[in-house]
Amino acid sequence: MKKLLCAFLVVTLFAGLACAESVKVGLLSKLNVSQEEFNKFVKEQRDSGKSSLFSAGGEAEKSYVYYDSLMSLIMAVNAGEVNEILLPEDVAEYVLNINDSYKVSRILRGPQMYLSFGFRKDDDPALRRKFNEALMSMQADGTLAILQAKYIDEPGIGEPASVEFGRYENVKETVRVAVTGDMPPIDYVNTAGTPAGFNTAVLAEIAKLLKINIELVNIDSGARAAALASGRVDLVFWFEAVTGESVQVDIPESITLSEPYYYWNEFLFLSKK
Repeated sequence: MKKLLCAFLVVTLFAGLACAESVKVGLLSKLNVSQEEFNKFVKEQRDSGKSSLFSAGGEAEKSYVYYDSLMSLIMAVNAGEVNEILLPEDVAEYVLNINDSYKVSRILRGPQMYLSFGFRKDDDPALRRKFNEALMSMQADGTLAILQAKYIDEPGIGEPASVEFGRYENVKETVRVAVTGDMPPIDYVNTAGTPAGFNTAVLAEIAKLLKINIELVNIDSGARAAALASGRVDLVFWFEAVTGESVQVDIPESITLSEPYYYWNEFLFLSKK
């Protein structure tokens, strides 16, 4: 467990908090490390005087609480169950844009994280190979950059732009993809059931290139690996893998990843004003 976490925890810390009473922080569930193990490790880091993404010398003691979705994180901080929530930069900025009742407590920069697709390791590798080829083509011709600009860099205020998936006749197989649906602008499904956001836009472009039909399956973040392992879905959107490290974070051994298609290295702690 320590090797798994060490790949993730060593970062530069900005805007630290002064010493104070214990602070509870909401965090999206880790799939390979239990909440108890996670907090134990953070305590060991803090007691040893080491600075990390989750603790630093001179700041309040923190304990972390797992939640399986963005909505449950927001509800938790609104209800006072936690003092702060920790989110990737793009998701945090979306929350700030649509609701002025939150503020940034801290800004953190760490190892480079990326988005990718997750596949079952024991499946035929042909689908993963085709996705990688499509992603490389989209990077080469500028399609990925265009989608990033539309859905992430210049999203504006409000719901992310909707995404349409084509339907291809005489295609027997449908690829089922797990989507959380509540991580705008990364991925989103509105109240009418319409998919939106960057992940689904990338997926729709791949489907068009490969001439495959896609079925989106709404699944909480913490249930992605189980849904993939059980065969309920054929692939999942995956994130929080560290680049440049010998050990990657939060990737079950049964999953293999596509080539990355988006990177970030900044996280925001949000709290109520």
